[in-house]
Amino acid sequence: MKQSDDERAMMMLEKAVYHAKDLLEETKHFNPFSMVMTDTEEIEFYENKEKDTLQSYALLEEGLRVRIKKGNVNISVLAVDTKIPDKFVKEIAMGIRIHIEEKSQIDKKISAKYIYVPYELCRVGEGEMFVKLHTPHAVGFPAEYIVKEGE
Repeated sequence: MKQSDDERAMMMLEKAVYHAKDLLEETKHFNPFSMVMTDTEEIEFYENKEKDTLQSYALLEEGLRVRIKKGNVNISVLAVDTKIPDKFVKEIAMGIRIHIEEKSQIDKKISAKYIYVPYELCRVGEGEMFVKLHTPHAVGFPAEYIVKEGE
């Protein structure tokens, strides 16, 4: 059975959040990464070795624009470890920010979202580090990457 647009977007969001969570548990930080789901539902993953977070993010943005121009992209995701703006969450400062865009939303004015997932790095006694995820916050805005030709 083929998944709906919403189910595919939720699956991509979950994959991105859990990948970021795994990286946080290993290193306490993660470099930005991006993912796309093609029209044939294949998932492509992109990252780079750039140490500077802003530069790494900029390189991923450019790569995403190039990849989308090639066509066949249904959903794009760009993830970064960031401080969450105070107006969205006050108790927990750090979060995973997922920028998600879908081809199915291309005709809507608010066609993209930032999903902020607050997290805490935790340890029980001398045990292994684990990440506690908190309630996500969504912020909608016009798409930047998956847009109609000429926009």
